[in-house]
Amino acid sequence: MKDMMMQVYDALVANPVIAEKVTAKGIKFYEVPESFDTAKPFIIIDTPLGPPTSAYYAANKELSQTFSYQINVETQSRILTKEIAKAIKSAMWEFGYSQLTGGLDEYFSETKRFVDARRYRKNTQIHDTDY
Repeated sequence: MKDMMMQVYDALVANPVIAEKVTAKGIKFYEVPESFDTAKPFIIIDTPLGPPTSAYYAANKELSQTFSYQINVETQSRILTKEIAKAIKSAMWEFGYSQLTGGLDEYFSETKRFVDARRYRKNTQIHDTDY
């Protein structure tokens, strides 16, 4: 069985801009642990739209799946947040994901962090359903 979330992680880590600005340990799944150093830039890969769904069927057989992820960037610098978010958009596009509407572009005074959260979606290739 393949792991699409790990493939997304690998695509982000392989991007030179992201690798320069966020360590591999700074990319987390679902949420940030309480012991995590949030003073440094970090990325969260989440699935707020739910698990993968079937995209195409033929002869009562699933042929493709749809994956949707929300990727949050949080830093203490607005410009750095935007640079990382732009690099993520590029990495996701190269991996076959398109950006969905909506998301978040906010500054949270309680945490003193800028947050850019964008959602991406992709259908797998036909007969690529082992997830």
